[in-house]
Amino acid sequence: MTFTFEFKFRACSIAAFGVISTLLLSVPPLWAQLPGSLGGALGGLGGGLPSVAQTGAANTAGVLQYCVQNNYLSGGVAGPAKDALLGQVPGAGQSSDFMAGSSGLLQTGNGQSFNLGGGGDSGGLTSQVTHKVCDMVLQHAKSLL
Repeated sequence: MTFTFEFKFRACSIAAFGVISTLLLSVPPLWAQLPGSLGGALGGLGGGLPSVAQTGAANTAGVLQYCVQNNYLSGGVAGPAKDALLGQVPGAGQSSDFMAGSSGLLQTGNGQSFNLGGGGDSGGLTSQVTHKVCDMVLQHAKSLL
Protein backbone atom coordinates (compact mmCIF):
# COMPACT_ATOMS: atom_id res chain seq x y z
CA MET A 1 0.00 0.00 0.00
CA THR A 2 2.81 2.41 0.82
CA PHE A 3 4.50 1.69 -2.50
CA THR A 4 1.32 2.56 -4.42
CA PHE A 5 0.92 5.79 -2.48
CA GLU A 6 4.52 6.81 -3.20
CA PHE A 7 4.07 6.00 -6.87
CA LYS A 8 0.87 8.05 -7.10
CA PHE A 9 2.49 10.92 -5.22
CA ARG A 10 5.47 10.93 -7.57
CA ALA A 11 3.22 10.74 -10.62
CA CYS A 12 1.21 13.69 -9.33
CA SER A 13 4.40 15.62 -8.59
CA ILE A 14 5.71 15.03 -12.10
CA ALA A 15 2.40 16.11 -13.64
CA ALA A 16 2.28 19.21 -11.43
CA PHE A 17 5.85 20.08 -12.41
CA GLY A 18 4.88 19.86 -16.09
CA VAL A 19 1.90 22.17 -15.59
CA ILE A 20 3.93 24.68 -13.57
CA SER A 21 6.74 24.63 -16.15
CA THR A 22 4.28 25.29 -18.96
CA LEU A 23 2.69 28.16 -17.04
CA LEU A 24 6.04 29.75 -16.24
CA LEU A 25 7.12 29.61 -19.86
CA SER A 26 3.92 31.30 -20.99
CA VAL A 27 4.12 34.19 -18.48
CA PRO A 28 5.69 37.40 -19.82
CA PRO A 29 9.06 38.28 -18.31
CA LEU A 30 9.01 40.25 -15.06
CA TRP A 31 10.34 43.42 -16.69
CA ALA A 32 7.38 43.47 -19.08
CA GLN A 33 5.05 43.67 -16.10
CA LEU A 34 6.83 46.58 -14.43
CA PRO A 35 5.11 49.97 -14.48
CA GLY A 36 6.14 52.91 -16.57
CA SER A 37 9.57 53.67 -17.80
CA LEU A 38 11.34 51.04 -15.70
CA GLY A 39 9.59 48.20 -17.51
CA GLY A 40 10.30 49.84 -20.84
CA ALA A 41 13.90 50.57 -19.97
CA LEU A 42 14.62 47.06 -18.77
CA GLY A 43 12.63 45.56 -21.61
CA GLY A 44 14.67 47.50 -24.12
CA LEU A 45 17.81 46.08 -22.58
CA GLY A 46 16.65 42.48 -22.64
CA GLY A 47 15.74 42.54 -18.96
CA GLY A 48 19.19 43.43 -17.66
CA LEU A 49 21.11 46.38 -16.38
CA PRO A 50 22.78 48.73 -18.85
CA SER A 51 26.41 48.33 -19.79
CA VAL A 52 28.62 51.20 -18.67
CA ALA A 53 31.71 50.02 -20.57
CA GLN A 54 31.27 52.55 -23.41
CA THR A 55 30.24 55.48 -21.25
CA GLY A 56 32.63 58.40 -21.76
CA ALA A 57 34.40 60.30 -19.01
CA ALA A 58 32.19 63.41 -19.18
CA ASN A 59 28.94 61.45 -19.06
CA THR A 60 30.31 59.23 -16.30
CA ALA A 61 31.19 62.33 -14.26
CA GLY A 62 27.73 63.76 -14.85
CA VAL A 63 26.03 60.54 -13.77
CA LEU A 64 28.16 60.50 -10.62
CA GLN A 65 26.94 64.02 -9.88
CA TYR A 66 23.34 62.88 -10.42
CA CYS A 67 23.86 59.88 -8.14
CA VAL A 68 25.31 62.05 -5.34
CA GLN A 69 22.60 64.72 -5.66
CA ASN A 70 19.89 62.06 -5.46
CA ASN A 71 21.51 60.19 -2.56
CA TYR A 72 22.38 57.02 -4.45
CA LEU A 73 26.10 57.52 -3.73
CA SER A 74 28.05 59.33 -1.06
CA GLY A 75 29.73 62.56 -2.15
CA GLY A 76 32.79 61.55 -0.16
CA VAL A 77 33.19 58.46 -2.33
CA ALA A 78 31.92 59.59 -5.73
CA GLY A 79 32.97 63.26 -5.58
CA PRO A 80 36.72 62.70 -5.92
CA ALA A 81 36.20 60.31 -8.86
CA LYS A 82 33.92 62.86 -10.57
CA ASP A 83 36.41 65.67 -10.02
CA ALA A 84 39.31 63.58 -11.31
CA LEU A 85 37.38 62.69 -14.47
CA LEU A 86 36.49 66.32 -15.08
CA GLY A 87 40.14 67.24 -14.59
CA GLN A 88 41.15 64.79 -17.35
CA VAL A 89 38.92 66.34 -20.00
CA PRO A 90 39.09 70.16 -20.34
CA GLY A 91 35.61 71.66 -20.68
CA ALA A 92 33.89 68.40 -19.77
CA GLY A 93 31.89 70.11 -17.02
CA GLN A 94 30.10 72.23 -19.64
CA SER A 95 29.72 69.50 -22.28
CA SER A 96 26.39 68.06 -23.39
CA ASP A 97 27.56 64.61 -22.25
CA PHE A 98 28.14 65.89 -18.71
CA MET A 99 24.83 67.78 -18.71
CA ALA A 100 22.98 64.65 -19.86
CA GLY A 101 24.63 62.60 -17.12
CA SER A 102 23.90 65.15 -14.41
CA SER A 103 20.23 64.99 -15.37
CA GLY A 104 20.25 61.20 -14.99
CA LEU A 105 20.83 60.09 -18.57
CA LEU A 106 23.52 57.42 -18.83
CA GLN A 107 24.89 57.19 -22.37
CA THR A 108 25.61 53.50 -22.96
CA GLY A 109 27.12 53.82 -26.45
CA ASN A 110 25.88 53.39 -30.01
CA GLY A 111 23.36 56.21 -29.50
CA GLN A 112 21.65 54.32 -26.66
CA SER A 113 20.93 55.70 -23.21
CA PHE A 114 19.44 54.64 -19.89
CA ASN A 115 17.32 57.04 -17.85
CA LEU A 116 18.14 56.77 -14.16
CA GLY A 117 15.34 59.11 -13.14
CA GLY A 118 12.57 56.96 -14.58
CA GLY A 119 10.05 56.22 -11.86
CA GLY A 120 10.45 58.17 -8.70
CA ASP A 121 9.44 55.21 -6.51
CA SER A 122 11.50 55.97 -3.41
CA GLY A 123 12.75 52.65 -2.02
CA GLY A 124 11.05 50.66 -4.76
CA LEU A 125 12.39 48.62 -7.63
CA THR A 126 13.34 51.64 -9.76
CA SER A 127 15.30 53.05 -6.84
CA GLN A 128 17.12 49.75 -6.36
CA VAL A 129 18.02 49.57 -10.06
CA THR A 130 19.25 53.18 -10.02
CA HIS A 131 21.36 52.50 -6.94
CA LYS A 132 22.94 49.47 -8.64
CA VAL A 133 23.63 51.42 -11.85
CA CYS A 134 25.21 54.24 -9.81
CA ASP A 135 27.51 51.68 -8.18
CA MET A 136 28.42 50.34 -11.62
CA VAL A 137 29.16 53.86 -12.91
CA LEU A 138 31.40 54.54 -9.90
CA GLN A 139 33.39 51.37 -10.65
CA HIS A 140 33.62 52.42 -14.31
CA ALA A 141 34.85 55.87 -13.25
CA LYS A 142 37.60 54.28 -11.18
CA SER A 143 38.65 52.19 -14.18
CA LEU A 144 38.94 55.36 -16.30
CA LEU A 145 41.31 57.02 -13.83
